[in-house]
Amino acid sequence: MPNYRDQLTPEEKEINQALDELYPGAKSKTVVEYEGKKYQMRYFPLQKTAEGEKVKAWGHRWVLMK
Repeated sequence: MPNYRDQLTPEEKEINQALDELYPGAKSKTVVEYEGKKYQMRYFPLQKTAEGEKVKAWGHRWVLMK
């Protein structure tokens, strides 16, 4: 399974790391302001069971809101 972090630009990785440190308990769809821009926390499934019915692991990233 590809690592979703490899798909982020260096700037996005830096912003995601900074926001993870500032808001470690952020829940899905939480909106925060960072350096004058708004970002929303988004969760997505990283790994599902063999049947594809349940999620075994979740990933997350901060998405710039437009």
